Amino acid sequence: MKKHVLLGTTALVAASLVSGAANAQIEMRLGGFMNQWFGYGDNDEAFDLQDVDQWSNTEVFFLGQGTTDNGLTFGVNVQLEGNTSGDQIDESFLFLSGDFGRINLGSENSAGYLMQTAAPNVALPINSGSQTQHIINPTNGSLFRSPFGSTFIEPALDNDGQKLTYFTPRFFGVQLGVSYLPDIDGTGGDRNSLISDTNNFTNGISVGVNYENTFGDFGVLVSGGYYYAEAPDSGLGTVTTPGGNSVDLEEDFQAFSVGASFTYGGFELGGSYANVTDGIVALQPNGDVFTTESRGFDVGIAYGMGPWSVSYTYYNGKEDGLVDVDDEIEHQSHALGARYDLGSSIALVGTVGYSEFEEEGNGVDNDGVFVTGGVAISF
Repeated sequence: MKKHVLLGTTALVAASLVSGAANAQIEMRLGGFMNQWFGYGDNDEAFDLQDVDQWSNTEVFFLGQGTTDNGLTFGVNVQLEGNTSGDQIDESFLFLSGDFGRINLGSENSAGYLMQTAAPNVALPINSGSQTQHIINPTNGSLFRSPFGSTFIEPALDNDGQKLTYFTPRFFGVQLGVSYLPDIDGTGGDRNSLISDTNNFTNGISVGVNYENTFGDFGVLVSGGYYYAEAPDSGLGTVTTPGGNSVDLEEDFQAFSVGASFTYGGFELGGSYANVTDGIVALQPNGDVFTTESRGFDVGIAYGMGPWSVSYTYYNGKEDGLVDVDDEIEHQSHALGARYDLGSSIALVGTVGYSEFEEEGNGVDNDGVFVTGGVAISF
């Protein structure tokens, strides 16, 4: 394997682009996916919700890619939500790759998120919050990019905010990625404006590393991530809650994640863990403090034979919530999934599952069984 010394990468890449771009051609194509679901969920009667639901998750990708005379590949990726959404353009970024590795610039997930691995799941994913399409979460715990609901996390709950990411080439199975987030955007992407650091997290860092290799019929993928964001300069400093707890309202965000997946024959066994050690804190009107410090894990096993595959996945998440309340916000989900591939890009999928959410501090809880099936298409 030929090794490359990376010195002054940005300057070298810029010079190479200028020298080789004259004859480069950008080719555009469409891509994306559509998942259509139809299912049943048995929520607690107190919520007065419908039992049967039909819902979908669709995105269309506009992809452009070209190669310079000296071998650099560059392109764009713009992802349009197929359902009405707060972030109608889900992600929008430029990328550049070559022997030096890869650079992403724009609205995209961070390195730690993209390099994370987790438990296998062949149908409705429960390491993301998709189960709440059938069993709702009535608590204040966040299921999205937070360990309460997912081990795929981001600095201070960033949601595809603008960032700069670099991935190294893979050497002997190991790859490293680093992202810098000038500001944290939890709203869904690319606000493209300056913000006040008095009210917002800034200067985020996301570091990811993974190792991937095969040894005969045995495959292994191991990952790890670290996440940091500088707290708002609010001037509030440290406060004492009504319960007598001392809390720093300007505490920086810090978190980490790990994951592993092992394959042999048609089997896959895997799991992951994420922990927000220093979370987002919010001062309540009564003087109490809510914190997103949390931890979560998943484990699962899958087996595939021909067009068929099945999986069992379990997720468990906890969030500290109100500082003056001893009881944590808790979540657990089980999912038994099945998949039948009709072709290279279309499959029938189904899941039978159970989810439970509880926040004793507010006396709120919900649990129930769900059964759902659908069609998954990629193009």
